[in-house]
Amino acid sequence: MTDRNLTLIGLLACALIGVFCFYKHFQKRESYKAPIIPWIIPTLAALATGFTLIVHLINLMGVETGRHR
Repeated sequence: MTDRNLTLIGLLACALIGVFCFYKHFQKRESYKAPIIPWIIPTLAALATGFTLIVHLINLMGVETGRHR
């Protein structure tokens, strides 16, 4: 597999994990107890990883995204 394919698979996985955790975060709760897993934290982690993978994908296309020295 190429780097591009692995990056796209990782981006898809981040999107699926992010959507699932976002859904679980805003799901109605029966009690007022705090959830065991604070679902917003994995959501934000998937979002940050997804943005990093998007930048990596752009770099693989040949666009320079860092500083020019």
